[in-house]
Amino acid sequence: MRKPLKYVDKVISVAAGAAFDVVQFFNKYRPNPSFTPKWSDKPLLKSWQKSKPPLGWPRTTDSLCPKCVIEARKKILDGEVDYRILINEKVGEIKATILERDGQIWMVKECPVHGRFEDMMAVDKRFLEHIEAMYPGRDIDAHNDKTLHNHGSSTIRYGRGSVLTVDLTNRCNMMCDPCFMDANQVGFVHELSWEDIREILDNAITIKPRRQMSIQFSGGEPTLSPYFFDAIAYARKVGYNSVQCATNGIEFAKDPSFARRAYEAGLRYTYLQFDGIGNDANSHRKIGNLFDVKLRAINNLHAAGVDRAGDDTGQHGQQRPGGAGHPVCPGQSEKDRVCGLPARLVHRARRGDHRRAAPPAALHPVAHGA
Repeated sequence: MRKPLKYVDKVISVAAGAAFDVVQFFNKYRPNPSFTPKWSDKPLLKSWQKSKPPLGWPRTTDSLCPKCVIEARKKILDGEVDYRILINEKVGEIKATILERDGQIWMVKECPVHGRFEDMMAVDKRFLEHIEAMYPGRDIDAHNDKTLHNHGSSTIRYGRGSVLTVDLTNRCNMMCDPCFMDANQVGFVHELSWEDIREILDNAITIKPRRQMSIQFSGGEPTLSPYFFDAIAYARKVGYNSVQCATNGIEFAKDPSFARRAYEAGLRYTYLQFDGIGNDANSHRKIGNLFDVKLRAINNLHAAGVDRAGDDTGQHGQQRPGGAGHPVCPGQSEKDRVCGLPARLVHRARRGDHRRAAPPAALHPVAHGA
């Protein structure tokens, strides 16, 4: 019985797609006026008005030489060149070819200074074909921000997003491998001042089309910023309807009043990363009872009224055996703590095989079960 139903479903799907295409064809000639939302000065685009970049493969795209980028960053930080070189010149930009190789999709590029680089984009070409086929097209042109969004060739030209991520600091009280921010590894501390934070939030809320309906404070470890609570409160004040933070949970676990202060300031969500269930599955983070620490953080956050979301990410960017892919619920035994709330699966590329030792700052009492 299954096969006939499968074929019926396929016929209905194809027929619905064809009917939609017919309707869209006639809509091009007698379209109704587009709606202009309050967060934009321009009307929403019809689907047939949306443009798309080149898709499929082989194709050529713009990319960066990873070594040129590092060298340029160092020269700017050392004061050898002005940062505006990033706006006025195409620093480190090279052409890259996206191609198929043995059923996989690869990006291949050649830097005249540093040589050839190859990166796998997809292990299965059929999956990436499906993803690209689902792309609906570019959104409204960015407007009302000619001076604000002047990032040279990296300037955002289309559309709106859903979350603005602000890295409050690159300091952290852990030394994870992998760490996509290389926190504690870059040799300097970069931390936003209160004036920096206010300027970012004030500027971002004025951009049209309004790209950010919510904001996430990240880092490093955002709870280490001296302006963590102030940033949350100000974000709510200027109009962000959802304030989140991506955290390792240590500060929330150490002190229940920290969670209460965050909630009172306006924190709505916290994101905690789990590499599996139990301390053993998280032991590569160099804190022996990190899972217990995060459970305590969840309990403190829950008691304060803050929602929470789990992030089940394995060390190699894959879900670990025993990893549940769901947040951990407070007030349950360990085997029953995984609950059926939706979680966010995030795949992060591993930076290298060498595991870093945790700094002394990570080994506070709560990390030892005190």
